[in-house]
Amino acid sequence: MKITKLLKEIKEKENKTLSKDIVELNQQLTKLNLDAAMHKLKNVKSIQATRKQIARTMTILNERAILKANEVTK
Repeated sequence: MKITKLLKEIKEKENKTLSKDIVELNQQLTKLNLDAAMHKLKNVKSIQATRKQIARTMTILNERAILKANEVTK
């Protein structure tokens, strides 16, 4: 999936859904790290991809929080 499509998909989701996604992605990352430690993981790049997905999602949530804070102060 291209990054622009992925970002568009993330931006369309609500904050609660994004928070749930972050929790699920963190659980997935933990599992991937354990599998990598036990040499069961074949695609090590999936760890990096999951980290990036978490970062993208958290960035969108932080941008929304900043925008909301700016609207309140105006």
